[in-house]
Amino acid sequence: MDEHPDSALLILDSLGQHEAEFRRHFRMQYQLHRMNAENKTSDKFTSDSLCQVLVSYFDRHGTVNERVLAHYLLGRAYTDMGDAPQAISSYQDAISAADTTVADFNFFTMLCVYAQMADVFHYQLLLSNEIESRKKATYYAYRANRPKLGIYNQALSAGAYILLNKNDSAEIILKSAIGQFQKSGDTQQALRYSKTLMYLYTEPPQRLAEAKALMDQFESESELFDEHHELPPSQHQYYYYKGNYYKGINNLDSAEFFYRKIYHPRMPYIAQDPMYRGLLSVFTKRHQADSIAKYARLYCMANDSSIALKDRDMVAQMAATYNYSRLQKEAHRNEVKAYKIQFGFIIMAIIAVLSFVTAFLIWKYFRRRYQQEIMRLKTDYANASFEYEENLYELQLLEAVQHENESERKRLLDENVVLQERIEELQRKEPISKYLAVSATLAEERIVKRFHEIASRPLLKATEEDWKELADTFARSYPVLFRDLCQHCNTPQCIRVCILTVLGFGNNEQANVLETTKQRISNIRSSLNNALFNEPSSRTLSRNLSVRYNVYGLKVHD
Repeated sequence: MDEHPDSALLILDSLGQHEAEFRRHFRMQYQLHRMNAENKTSDKFTSDSLCQVLVSYFDRHGTVNERVLAHYLLGRAYTDMGDAPQAISSYQDAISAADTTVADFNFFTMLCVYAQMADVFHYQLLLSNEIESRKKATYYAYRANRPKLGIYNQALSAGAYILLNKNDSAEIILKSAIGQFQKSGDTQQALRYSKTLMYLYTEPPQRLAEAKALMDQFESESELFDEHHELPPSQHQYYYYKGNYYKGINNLDSAEFFYRKIYHPRMPYIAQDPMYRGLLSVFTKRHQADSIAKYARLYCMANDSSIALKDRDMVAQMAATYNYSRLQKEAHRNEVKAYKIQFGFIIMAIIAVLSFVTAFLIWKYFRRRYQQEIMRLKTDYANASFEYEENLYELQLLEAVQHENESERKRLLDENVVLQERIEELQRKEPISKYLAVSATLAEERIVKRFHEIASRPLLKATEEDWKELADTFARSYPVLFRDLCQHCNTPQCIRVCILTVLGFGNNEQANVLETTKQRISNIRSSLNNALFNEPSSRTLSRNLSVRYNVYGLKVHD
Protein backbone atom coordinates (compact mmCIF):
# COMPACT_ATOMS: atom_id res chain seq x y z
CA MET A 1 0.00 0.00 0.00
CA ASP A 2 2.72 2.52 0.94
CA GLU A 3 5.35 1.58 -1.65
CA HIS A 4 3.18 0.41 -4.60
CA PRO A 5 -0.38 1.72 -4.15
CA ASP A 6 -1.25 1.08 -7.81
CA SER A 7 -0.52 -2.65 -7.34
CA ALA A 8 -2.51 -2.61 -4.09
CA LEU A 9 -5.47 -1.06 -5.92
CA LEU A 10 -5.35 -3.78 -8.61
CA ILE A 11 -5.39 -6.51 -5.96
CA LEU A 12 -8.29 -4.85 -4.13
CA ASP A 13 -10.25 -4.40 -7.36
CA SER A 14 -9.82 -8.10 -8.17
CA LEU A 15 -11.12 -8.89 -4.70
CA GLY A 16 -14.10 -6.59 -5.21
CA GLN A 17 -16.01 -9.12 -7.33
CA HIS A 18 -16.62 -11.09 -4.12
CA GLU A 19 -17.75 -8.06 -2.09
CA ALA A 20 -21.34 -9.35 -1.82
CA GLU A 21 -20.01 -12.31 0.18
CA PHE A 22 -18.15 -10.17 2.72
CA ARG A 23 -19.29 -9.81 6.29
CA ARG A 24 -20.03 -6.21 7.25
CA HIS A 25 -16.80 -5.54 9.17
CA PHE A 26 -14.64 -7.05 6.44
CA ARG A 27 -16.52 -5.09 3.79
CA MET A 28 -15.88 -1.86 5.69
CA GLN A 29 -12.19 -2.71 5.99
CA TYR A 30 -12.09 -3.47 2.27
CA GLN A 31 -13.65 -0.09 1.40
CA LEU A 32 -11.29 1.72 3.78
CA HIS A 33 -8.16 0.23 2.22
CA ARG A 34 -9.49 0.68 -1.30
CA MET A 35 -10.08 4.39 -0.66
CA ASN A 36 -6.59 4.62 0.80
CA ALA A 37 -5.15 3.08 -2.37
CA GLU A 38 -7.17 5.49 -4.55
CA ASN A 39 -5.86 8.39 -2.49
CA LYS A 40 -2.25 7.25 -2.90
CA THR A 41 -2.65 6.82 -6.68
CA SER A 42 -3.61 10.52 -6.88
CA ASP A 43 -7.26 9.87 -7.75
CA LYS A 44 -9.15 12.95 -6.64
CA PHE A 45 -12.17 12.48 -4.41
CA THR A 46 -15.37 14.04 -5.69
CA SER A 47 -17.62 13.08 -2.76
CA ASP A 48 -17.31 12.63 0.99
CA SER A 49 -20.29 10.25 1.37
CA LEU A 50 -18.40 6.97 1.66
CA CYS A 51 -15.74 8.58 3.85
CA GLN A 52 -18.46 9.76 6.24
CA VAL A 53 -19.85 6.20 6.44
CA LEU A 54 -16.38 4.80 7.15
CA VAL A 55 -15.70 7.40 9.85
CA SER A 56 -19.03 6.69 11.53
CA TYR A 57 -18.42 2.92 11.47
CA PHE A 58 -14.78 2.79 12.55
CA ASP A 59 -15.29 5.33 15.33
CA ARG A 60 -17.46 2.66 16.97
CA HIS A 61 -15.96 -0.61 15.75
CA GLY A 62 -12.44 0.08 14.51
CA THR A 63 -8.93 -0.10 15.85
CA VAL A 64 -6.88 3.04 16.52
CA ASN A 65 -5.18 2.78 13.12
CA GLU A 66 -8.51 2.34 11.32
CA ARG A 67 -10.06 5.36 13.07
CA VAL A 68 -7.09 7.59 12.25
CA LEU A 69 -7.06 6.42 8.61
CA ALA A 70 -10.83 6.97 8.19
CA HIS A 71 -10.63 10.57 9.46
CA TYR A 72 -7.52 11.20 7.36
CA LEU A 73 -9.26 10.03 4.16
CA LEU A 74 -12.27 12.24 4.99
CA GLY A 75 -9.85 15.16 5.26
CA ARG A 76 -8.34 14.25 1.88
CA ALA A 77 -11.85 14.20 0.37
CA TYR A 78 -12.57 17.69 1.72
CA THR A 79 -9.17 18.89 0.47
CA ASP A 80 -9.89 17.66 -3.06
CA MET A 81 -13.35 19.24 -2.90
CA GLY A 82 -11.84 22.60 -1.89
CA ASP A 83 -13.39 22.74 1.60
CA ALA A 84 -10.34 23.78 3.61
CA PRO A 85 -12.05 24.29 7.02
CA GLN A 86 -13.68 20.84 6.93
CA ALA A 87 -10.40 19.30 5.77
CA ILE A 88 -8.49 20.81 8.72
CA SER A 89 -11.27 19.71 11.10
CA SER A 90 -11.05 16.11 9.81
CA TYR A 91 -7.25 16.07 10.08
CA GLN A 92 -7.53 17.30 13.67
CA ASP A 93 -10.08 14.56 14.38
CA ALA A 94 -7.57 12.03 13.02
CA ILE A 95 -4.94 13.40 15.40
CA SER A 96 -7.39 13.19 18.32
CA ALA A 97 -8.18 9.54 17.45
CA ALA A 98 -4.48 8.60 17.54
CA ASP A 99 -2.91 6.63 20.38
CA THR A 100 0.85 6.43 19.86
CA THR A 101 1.26 4.03 22.80
CA VAL A 102 -0.39 1.20 20.83
CA ALA A 103 2.21 -1.39 19.84
CA ASP A 104 1.32 -1.52 16.12
CA PHE A 105 0.44 2.15 15.71
CA ASN A 106 0.88 3.37 12.10
CA PHE A 107 3.15 6.42 12.37
CA PHE A 108 3.19 6.75 8.57
CA THR A 109 -0.51 7.68 8.59
CA MET A 110 0.22 10.38 11.18
CA LEU A 111 3.00 11.68 8.93
CA CYS A 112 0.50 11.93 6.07
CA VAL A 113 -2.07 13.68 8.28
CA TYR A 114 0.32 16.44 9.34
CA ALA A 115 1.86 16.79 5.87
CA GLN A 116 -1.54 17.20 4.19
CA MET A 117 -2.68 19.58 6.91
CA ALA A 118 0.48 21.65 6.33
CA ASP A 119 -0.34 21.84 2.61
CA VAL A 120 -3.83 23.18 3.38
CA PHE A 121 -2.39 25.74 5.79
CA HIS A 122 0.12 26.79 3.13
CA TYR A 123 -2.56 27.43 0.52
CA GLN A 124 -4.56 29.36 3.12
CA LEU A 125 -1.42 31.38 4.03
CA LEU A 126 -1.67 30.23 7.65
CA LEU A 127 2.10 30.08 7.81
CA SER A 128 2.66 29.61 11.56
CA ASN A 129 0.21 26.70 11.51
CA GLU A 130 2.01 25.27 8.49
CA ILE A 131 5.39 25.41 10.24
CA GLU A 132 4.04 23.57 13.31
CA SER A 133 2.45 20.91 11.09
CA ARG A 134 5.70 20.45 9.14
CA LYS A 135 7.59 19.93 12.40
CA LYS A 136 5.09 17.25 13.45
CA ALA A 137 5.26 15.63 10.02
CA THR A 138 9.08 15.52 10.28
CA TYR A 139 8.87 13.95 13.75
CA TYR A 140 6.46 11.21 12.65
CA ALA A 141 8.48 10.57 9.49
CA TYR A 142 11.41 9.51 11.67
CA ARG A 143 9.07 7.48 13.94
CA ALA A 144 7.80 5.73 10.80
CA ASN A 145 11.40 5.06 9.68
CA ARG A 146 10.96 7.34 6.64
CA PRO A 147 13.88 9.77 7.12
CA LYS A 148 13.73 11.13 3.54
CA LEU A 149 10.14 12.22 4.04
CA GLY A 150 11.23 13.90 7.26
CA ILE A 151 13.91 15.86 5.40
CA TYR A 152 11.36 16.65 2.67
CA ASN A 153 8.90 18.20 5.15
CA GLN A 154 11.72 20.04 6.86
CA ALA A 155 12.76 21.57 3.52
CA LEU A 156 9.16 22.53 2.66
CA SER A 157 8.87 24.54 5.88
CA ALA A 158 11.53 26.92 4.51
CA GLY A 159 8.94 28.32 2.10
CA ALA A 160 6.74 29.39 5.03
CA TYR A 161 9.69 31.12 6.70
CA ILE A 162 10.43 33.01 3.47
CA LEU A 163 6.83 34.22 3.23
CA LEU A 164 7.14 35.34 6.86
CA ASN A 165 10.27 37.31 5.80
CA LYS A 166 12.50 35.12 7.99
CA ASN A 167 15.12 34.43 5.35
CA ASP A 168 17.89 33.58 7.83
CA SER A 169 15.80 30.77 9.34
CA ALA A 170 14.84 29.56 5.87
CA GLU A 171 18.51 29.43 4.80
CA ILE A 172 19.52 27.42 7.88
CA ILE A 173 16.71 24.92 7.29
CA LEU A 174 17.49 24.57 3.57
CA LYS A 175 21.21 24.04 4.12
CA SER A 176 20.46 21.39 6.75
CA ALA A 177 17.99 19.60 4.45
CA ILE A 178 20.34 19.75 1.42
CA GLY A 179 23.20 18.39 3.53
CA GLN A 180 21.04 15.50 4.76
CA PHE A 181 19.90 14.67 1.22
CA GLN A 182 23.52 14.62 0.03
CA LYS A 183 24.56 12.49 2.99
CA SER A 184 21.82 9.97 2.19
CA GLY A 185 22.96 9.87 -1.48
CA ASP A 186 19.88 11.65 -2.88
CA THR A 187 21.70 14.25 -4.98
CA GLN A 188 18.68 15.11 -7.12
CA GLN A 189 16.56 16.12 -4.13
CA ALA A 190 19.48 18.20 -2.83
CA LEU A 191 19.65 20.01 -6.21
CA ARG A 192 15.87 20.51 -6.21
CA TYR A 193 15.91 22.41 -2.93
CA SER A 194 19.03 24.34 -3.85
CA LYS A 195 16.73 26.35 -6.17
CA THR A 196 15.08 27.97 -3.14
CA LEU A 197 18.55 28.96 -1.91
CA MET A 198 19.11 30.58 -5.31
CA TYR A 199 16.10 32.81 -4.64
CA LEU A 200 17.56 33.86 -1.29
CA TYR A 201 21.02 34.53 -2.81
CA THR A 202 19.79 36.59 -5.79
CA GLU A 203 17.97 39.16 -3.67
CA PRO A 204 21.03 40.78 -1.96
CA PRO A 205 23.70 41.73 -4.57
CA GLN A 206 26.58 40.60 -2.34
CA ARG A 207 25.54 36.90 -2.62
CA LEU A 208 25.23 36.64 -6.38
CA ALA A 209 28.44 34.56 -6.61
CA GLU A 210 26.91 31.91 -4.33
CA ALA A 211 23.77 31.93 -6.45
CA LYS A 212 25.84 31.45 -9.66
CA ALA A 213 27.69 28.48 -8.12
CA LEU A 214 24.39 26.81 -7.22
CA MET A 215 23.00 27.46 -10.73
CA ASP A 216 26.04 25.98 -12.44
CA GLN A 217 25.85 22.87 -10.24
CA PHE A 218 22.10 22.56 -10.88
CA GLU A 219 22.45 22.82 -14.67
CA SER A 220 25.34 20.37 -14.81
CA GLU A 221 23.98 17.67 -12.45
CA SER A 222 20.17 17.91 -12.44
CA GLU A 223 18.24 15.22 -14.28
CA LEU A 224 15.29 17.57 -14.83
CA PHE A 225 16.68 18.94 -18.10
CA ASP A 226 15.72 17.21 -21.34
CA GLU A 227 17.98 16.54 -24.35
CA HIS A 228 17.58 20.20 -25.44
CA HIS A 229 18.57 21.35 -21.96
CA GLU A 230 15.05 22.59 -21.26
CA LEU A 231 13.12 22.25 -18.02
CA PRO A 232 9.54 20.90 -17.80
CA PRO A 233 6.84 23.59 -17.30
CA SER A 234 6.49 22.72 -13.61
CA GLN A 235 10.13 23.75 -13.06
CA HIS A 236 10.05 27.10 -14.91
CA GLN A 237 10.33 28.96 -11.61
CA TYR A 238 14.07 28.37 -11.96
CA TYR A 239 14.16 30.87 -14.83
CA TYR A 240 12.92 33.59 -12.47
CA TYR A 241 15.93 33.00 -10.18
CA LYS A 242 18.27 33.06 -13.17
CA GLY A 243 16.65 36.27 -14.43
CA ASN A 244 17.20 37.79 -10.98
CA TYR A 245 20.86 36.84 -11.14
CA TYR A 246 21.38 38.51 -14.53
CA LYS A 247 19.44 41.57 -13.38
CA GLY A 248 21.74 41.70 -10.33
CA ILE A 249 24.86 41.84 -12.56
CA ASN A 250 23.10 44.39 -14.87
CA ASN A 251 22.88 42.01 -17.85
CA LEU A 252 19.33 43.16 -18.54
CA ASP A 253 18.99 41.44 -21.94
CA SER A 254 19.71 38.04 -20.42
CA ALA A 255 17.43 38.87 -17.47
CA GLU A 256 14.57 39.73 -19.87
CA PHE A 257 15.19 36.51 -21.81
CA PHE A 258 14.88 34.29 -18.75
CA TYR A 259 11.90 36.20 -17.34
CA ARG A 260 10.04 35.63 -20.61
CA LYS A 261 11.08 31.98 -20.56
CA ILE A 262 8.95 31.46 -17.43
CA TYR A 263 5.82 31.46 -19.59
CA HIS A 264 4.37 28.24 -20.95
CA PRO A 265 1.00 27.41 -22.58
CA ARG A 266 -1.99 26.80 -20.25
CA MET A 267 -0.13 28.63 -17.52
CA PRO A 268 -2.54 29.90 -14.77
CA TYR A 269 -2.85 33.65 -14.79
CA ILE A 270 -1.86 34.00 -11.18
CA ALA A 271 1.32 31.96 -11.86
CA GLN A 272 2.48 34.66 -14.30
CA ASP A 273 3.11 37.00 -11.37
CA PRO A 274 6.93 36.33 -11.19
CA MET A 275 7.30 36.86 -14.96
CA TYR A 276 5.53 40.25 -14.93
CA ARG A 277 7.33 41.29 -11.77
CA GLY A 278 10.73 40.50 -13.33
CA LEU A 279 9.95 42.21 -16.66
CA LEU A 280 8.64 45.29 -14.82
CA SER A 281 11.91 45.52 -12.88
CA VAL A 282 13.95 45.21 -16.11
CA PHE A 283 12.04 47.96 -17.97
CA THR A 284 12.15 50.14 -14.88
CA LYS A 285 15.96 49.94 -14.98
CA ARG A 286 15.90 50.80 -18.71
CA HIS A 287 13.52 53.72 -18.08
CA GLN A 288 11.16 52.54 -20.84
CA ALA A 289 7.95 54.27 -19.81
CA ASP A 290 5.56 52.54 -22.24
CA SER A 291 6.81 49.09 -21.22
CA ILE A 292 6.72 50.07 -17.54
CA ALA A 293 3.08 51.07 -17.90
CA LYS A 294 2.23 47.86 -19.75
CA TYR A 295 3.87 45.45 -17.33
CA ALA A 296 2.82 47.39 -14.26
CA ARG A 297 -0.78 46.92 -15.39
CA LEU A 298 -0.22 43.20 -16.08
CA TYR A 299 1.57 42.71 -12.77
CA CYS A 300 -1.24 44.46 -10.93
CA MET A 301 -3.80 42.27 -12.65
CA ALA A 302 -1.90 39.17 -11.51
CA ASN A 303 -1.45 40.50 -8.04
CA ASP A 304 -4.25 42.99 -7.43
CA SER A 305 -3.91 44.85 -4.13
CA SER A 306 -7.64 44.71 -3.38
CA ILE A 307 -7.59 40.92 -3.84
CA ALA A 308 -4.54 40.70 -1.61
CA LEU A 309 -6.31 42.78 1.04
CA LYS A 310 -9.39 40.59 0.73
CA ASP A 311 -7.24 37.46 0.99
CA ARG A 312 -5.45 38.90 4.02
CA ASP A 313 -8.75 39.52 5.80
CA MET A 314 -9.96 36.07 4.82
CA VAL A 315 -6.71 34.52 6.08
CA ALA A 316 -7.08 36.29 9.43
CA GLN A 317 -10.69 35.16 9.70
CA MET A 318 -9.76 31.62 8.68
CA ALA A 319 -6.96 31.48 11.26
CA ALA A 320 -9.32 32.68 13.98
CA THR A 321 -11.88 30.06 12.91
CA TYR A 322 -9.30 27.26 13.02
CA ASN A 323 -8.00 28.36 16.40
CA TYR A 324 -11.50 28.72 17.84
CA SER A 325 -12.54 25.35 16.43
CA ARG A 326 -9.42 23.70 17.79
CA LEU A 327 -9.87 25.23 21.24
CA GLN A 328 -13.56 24.34 21.22
CA LYS A 329 -12.78 20.72 20.39
CA GLU A 330 -10.03 20.65 22.99
CA ALA A 331 -12.42 22.03 25.62
CA HIS A 332 -15.03 19.45 24.62
CA ARG A 333 -12.46 16.64 24.81
CA ASN A 334 -11.34 17.83 28.25
CA GLU A 335 -14.95 18.04 29.39
CA VAL A 336 -15.65 14.52 28.15
CA LYS A 337 -12.41 13.31 29.72
CA ALA A 338 -13.31 14.92 33.06
CA TYR A 339 -16.79 13.41 32.87
CA LYS A 340 -15.32 9.98 32.13
CA ILE A 341 -12.89 10.31 35.04
CA GLN A 342 -15.70 11.42 37.36
CA PHE A 343 -17.93 8.62 36.11
CA GLY A 344 -15.04 6.20 36.54
CA PHE A 345 -14.53 7.31 40.15
CA ILE A 346 -18.25 6.84 40.84
CA ILE A 347 -18.18 3.35 39.30
CA MET A 348 -15.02 2.51 41.25
CA ALA A 349 -16.64 3.77 44.47
CA ILE A 350 -19.77 1.70 43.80
CA ILE A 351 -17.63 -1.36 43.00
CA ALA A 352 -15.58 -0.76 46.16
CA VAL A 353 -18.71 -0.48 48.32
CA LEU A 354 -20.26 -3.56 46.70
CA SER A 355 -16.99 -5.45 47.11
CA PHE A 356 -16.80 -4.43 50.76
CA VAL A 357 -20.42 -5.40 51.41
CA THR A 358 -19.95 -8.68 49.53
CA ALA A 359 -16.73 -9.42 51.41
CA PHE A 360 -18.41 -8.56 54.71
CA LEU A 361 -21.39 -10.81 53.96
CA ILE A 362 -19.10 -13.64 52.87
CA TRP A 363 -16.99 -13.17 55.99
CA LYS A 364 -20.10 -13.06 58.13
CA TYR A 365 -21.47 -16.21 56.45
CA PHE A 366 -18.25 -18.18 56.89
CA ARG A 367 -17.80 -16.83 60.41
CA ARG A 368 -21.32 -18.05 61.28
CA ARG A 369 -20.53 -21.38 59.63
CA TYR A 370 -17.28 -21.55 61.59
CA GLN A 371 -19.04 -20.68 64.84
CA GLN A 372 -21.72 -23.27 64.10
CA GLU A 373 -19.00 -25.83 63.44
CA ILE A 374 -17.27 -24.94 66.71
CA MET A 375 -20.57 -25.19 68.58
CA ARG A 376 -21.21 -28.56 66.98
CA LEU A 377 -17.76 -29.81 68.01
CA LYS A 378 -18.18 -28.41 71.51
CA THR A 379 -21.61 -30.01 71.89
CA ASP A 380 -20.35 -33.30 70.45
CA TYR A 381 -17.38 -33.30 72.80
CA ALA A 382 -19.51 -32.37 75.81
CA ASN A 383 -22.10 -35.06 75.01
CA ALA A 384 -19.40 -37.70 74.49
CA SER A 385 -17.74 -36.74 77.78
CA PHE A 386 -21.08 -36.67 79.57
CA GLU A 387 -22.10 -40.10 78.22
CA TYR A 388 -18.68 -41.50 79.12
CA GLU A 389 -19.00 -40.23 82.70
CA GLU A 390 -22.60 -41.52 82.88
CA ASN A 391 -21.44 -44.98 81.80
CA LEU A 392 -18.70 -44.93 84.44
CA TYR A 393 -21.30 -44.01 87.05
CA GLU A 394 -23.57 -46.85 86.00
CA LEU A 395 -20.59 -49.26 86.00
CA GLN A 396 -19.88 -48.22 89.58
CA LEU A 397 -23.47 -49.00 90.48
CA LEU A 398 -23.20 -52.43 88.81
CA GLU A 399 -20.01 -53.13 90.73
CA ALA A 400 -21.91 -52.39 93.94
CA VAL A 401 -24.40 -55.17 93.30
CA GLN A 402 -21.73 -57.82 92.87
CA HIS A 403 -21.50 -58.15 89.09
CA GLU A 404 -25.20 -58.76 88.47
CA ASN A 405 -26.37 -58.11 84.92
CA GLU A 406 -23.00 -58.92 83.31
CA SER A 407 -24.34 -58.27 79.78
CA GLU A 408 -25.27 -54.66 80.67
CA ARG A 409 -21.82 -54.18 82.19
CA LYS A 410 -20.16 -55.46 78.99
CA ARG A 411 -22.38 -53.19 76.86
CA LEU A 412 -21.34 -50.15 78.88
CA LEU A 413 -17.66 -51.04 78.65
CA ASP A 414 -17.86 -51.47 74.86
CA GLU A 415 -19.77 -48.22 74.52
CA ASN A 416 -17.13 -46.42 76.58
CA VAL A 417 -14.36 -47.71 74.30
CA VAL A 418 -16.13 -46.10 71.34
CA LEU A 419 -16.77 -42.92 73.31
CA GLN A 420 -13.11 -42.74 74.40
CA GLU A 421 -11.98 -42.94 70.77
CA ARG A 422 -14.48 -40.23 69.83
CA ILE A 423 -13.30 -38.03 72.72
CA GLU A 424 -9.64 -38.44 71.70
CA GLU A 425 -10.52 -37.62 68.09
CA LEU A 426 -12.37 -34.45 69.14
CA GLN A 427 -9.51 -33.43 71.44
CA ARG A 428 -7.25 -33.23 68.38
CA LYS A 429 -9.58 -30.67 66.71
CA GLU A 430 -8.14 -27.16 66.90
CA PRO A 431 -11.10 -25.44 68.67
CA ILE A 432 -11.32 -28.18 71.32
CA SER A 433 -7.55 -28.51 71.77
CA LYS A 434 -7.28 -24.73 72.24
CA TYR A 435 -9.81 -24.73 75.09
CA LEU A 436 -8.33 -27.89 76.61
CA ALA A 437 -5.00 -26.09 76.76
CA VAL A 438 -6.62 -23.42 78.95
CA SER A 439 -7.91 -26.11 81.34
CA ALA A 440 -4.50 -27.81 81.38
CA THR A 441 -2.75 -24.52 82.15
CA LEU A 442 -5.20 -23.77 84.96
CA ALA A 443 -4.65 -27.24 86.43
CA GLU A 444 -0.91 -26.50 86.78
CA GLU A 445 -1.48 -23.39 88.91
CA ARG A 446 -0.08 -23.65 92.45
CA ILE A 447 -3.36 -22.74 94.13
CA VAL A 448 -5.25 -25.46 92.19
CA LYS A 449 -2.75 -28.07 93.33
CA ARG A 450 -3.12 -26.68 96.85
CA PHE A 451 -6.90 -27.32 96.77
CA HIS A 452 -6.41 -30.88 95.43
CA GLU A 453 -4.16 -31.48 98.41
CA ILE A 454 -6.84 -30.07 100.82
CA ALA A 455 -9.48 -32.33 99.17
CA SER A 456 -7.36 -35.45 99.74
CA ARG A 457 -6.37 -34.61 103.33
CA PRO A 458 -9.38 -33.93 105.60
CA LEU A 459 -7.20 -32.37 108.28
CA LEU A 460 -6.18 -29.49 106.01
CA LYS A 461 -8.49 -26.45 105.80
CA ALA A 462 -8.79 -23.78 103.09
CA THR A 463 -8.39 -20.22 104.33
CA GLU A 464 -10.17 -17.12 102.96
CA GLU A 465 -6.86 -16.08 101.36
CA ASP A 466 -6.76 -19.46 99.58
CA TRP A 467 -10.31 -19.00 98.27
CA LYS A 468 -9.56 -15.43 97.10
CA GLU A 469 -6.41 -16.53 95.23
CA LEU A 470 -8.32 -19.43 93.63
CA ALA A 471 -11.14 -17.07 92.52
CA ASP A 472 -8.65 -14.59 91.00
CA THR A 473 -6.82 -17.37 89.14
CA PHE A 474 -10.10 -18.82 87.87
CA ALA A 475 -11.34 -15.38 86.76
CA ARG A 476 -8.23 -14.90 84.59
CA SER A 477 -8.86 -18.19 82.76
CA TYR A 478 -12.66 -17.95 82.49
CA PRO A 479 -13.58 -14.25 82.83
CA VAL A 480 -17.05 -14.57 81.22
CA LEU A 481 -18.06 -17.54 83.35
CA PHE A 482 -16.79 -15.85 86.52
CA ARG A 483 -18.75 -12.68 85.69
CA ASP A 484 -21.96 -14.68 85.16
CA LEU A 485 -21.38 -16.58 88.42
CA CYS A 486 -21.11 -13.30 90.31
CA GLN A 487 -24.40 -12.16 88.74
CA HIS A 488 -26.45 -15.37 89.28
CA CYS A 489 -25.06 -16.81 92.52
CA ASN A 490 -26.32 -15.41 95.80
CA THR A 491 -23.69 -16.96 98.07
CA PRO A 492 -19.90 -17.36 97.92
CA GLN A 493 -20.38 -21.11 98.45
CA CYS A 494 -22.35 -21.35 95.17
CA ILE A 495 -19.47 -19.71 93.28
CA ARG A 496 -16.96 -21.99 94.99
CA VAL A 497 -18.93 -25.13 94.04
CA CYS A 498 -18.90 -24.04 90.37
CA ILE A 499 -15.17 -23.29 90.45
CA LEU A 500 -14.41 -26.68 92.00
CA THR A 501 -16.67 -28.39 89.47
CA VAL A 502 -14.78 -26.75 86.60
CA LEU A 503 -11.46 -27.79 88.20
CA GLY A 504 -12.60 -31.44 88.13
CA PHE A 505 -13.41 -31.93 91.83
CA GLY A 506 -16.04 -34.61 92.47
CA ASN A 507 -18.96 -34.26 94.89
CA ASN A 508 -17.09 -36.00 97.75
CA GLU A 509 -13.97 -33.86 97.18
CA GLN A 510 -16.07 -30.69 97.12
CA ALA A 511 -17.82 -31.78 100.33
CA ASN A 512 -14.45 -32.27 102.04
CA VAL A 513 -13.10 -28.88 100.92
CA LEU A 514 -16.31 -26.96 101.75
CA GLU A 515 -16.91 -28.97 104.98
CA THR A 516 -20.45 -29.91 104.03
CA THR A 517 -22.42 -32.95 102.82
CA LYS A 518 -22.48 -34.53 99.39
CA GLN A 519 -26.22 -33.91 99.13
CA ARG A 520 -25.70 -30.20 99.82
CA ILE A 521 -23.16 -30.07 96.97
CA SER A 522 -25.66 -31.78 94.65
CA ASN A 523 -28.35 -29.26 95.57
CA ILE A 524 -26.04 -26.31 94.93
CA ARG A 525 -25.10 -27.78 91.54
CA SER A 526 -28.81 -28.12 90.66
CA SER A 527 -29.50 -24.49 91.56
CA LEU A 528 -26.41 -23.41 89.57
CA ASN A 529 -27.56 -25.36 86.50
CA ASN A 530 -31.00 -23.86 86.80
CA ALA A 531 -29.69 -20.30 87.23
CA LEU A 532 -27.18 -20.46 84.36
CA PHE A 533 -28.87 -22.83 81.90
CA ASN A 534 -32.48 -23.17 83.07
CA GLU A 535 -32.02 -26.89 83.73
CA PRO A 536 -32.95 -28.10 87.28
CA SER A 537 -30.48 -31.00 87.31
CA SER A 538 -27.03 -31.34 88.79
CA ARG A 539 -25.87 -34.03 86.38
CA THR A 540 -25.92 -31.87 83.20
CA LEU A 541 -24.07 -28.90 84.72
CA SER A 542 -20.64 -29.97 83.44
CA ARG A 543 -21.92 -30.58 79.92
CA ASN A 544 -23.65 -27.21 79.81
CA LEU A 545 -20.53 -25.46 81.11
CA SER A 546 -18.40 -27.07 78.37
CA VAL A 547 -20.81 -26.04 75.59
CA ARG A 548 -21.50 -22.52 76.82
CA TYR A 549 -18.18 -21.53 78.43
CA ASN A 550 -15.63 -23.82 76.74
CA VAL A 551 -14.91 -25.74 79.96
CA TYR A 552 -13.70 -29.28 79.16
CA GLY A 553 -12.19 -32.37 80.70
CA LEU A 554 -14.37 -32.32 83.82
CA LYS A 555 -15.54 -35.20 85.97
CA VAL A 556 -19.26 -35.36 86.67
CA HIS A 557 -19.29 -37.97 89.45
CA ASP A 558 -16.97 -39.23 92.13
